[in-house]
Amino acid sequence: MNRYTSHSITRCQQRGVKAEVADFIVAYGDFTRTHQDRKFFINKSKLKNLFLNHKEFILKNDKQILSTAVIANGNTIITVMKKINKLKWN
Repeated sequence: MNRYTSHSITRCQQRGVKAEVADFIVAYGDFTRTHQDRKFFINKSKLKNLFLNHKEFILKNDKQILSTAVIANGNTIITVMKKINKLKWN
């Protein structure tokens, strides 16, 4: 279970992202480093690979999983954001 900052709780509520989805993205998503933090995301090919083991959850939340990115430091979720366009992850 991840810890959430007050900022991330507010952002989840504003953007309509469930805590389970943010946890799933951090647990199974790819990431890139940004300073000390990590940006987690799941793309379509990664979602297809995860589908076999997490079928029910993915069928229920697939659009939200694909459109959300999570910034975390360790097991603390700092913020949650919507991916609007293809983002260039440096």
